[in-house]
Amino acid sequence: MSALPLLCLCLSLGATAAAGDPPRDAVPIGPAAALDCAAARYRGEALRLRDDEDGLVQELRWLTPAGNVLQIELTGPGCRFLEVKGVGQSEARILPGGQR
Repeated sequence: MSALPLLCLCLSLGATAAAGDPPRDAVPIGPAAALDCAAARYRGEALRLRDDEDGLVQELRWLTPAGNVLQIELTGPGCRFLEVKGVGQSEARILPGGQR
């Protein structure tokens, strides 16, 4: 038996949910909560906040102290980071129990 059909099946199953898509149990998160979540995890400030998917996902552009811009997607419940893109994430990151 050829491995090609199995490979095609695995690839098609993996392509059903793109990175950044909200999980099935996601709930809407408000703009203020999204800003609080980002500020608790990354040093810096919001440049832009956009409501996506009817409030289910909040998209932020976040300016780090080093001048880098992170693109952050969040959903609820709580602070569920779906995706963070950009240079300087590690330097801007506030570790659990760490100081701001």
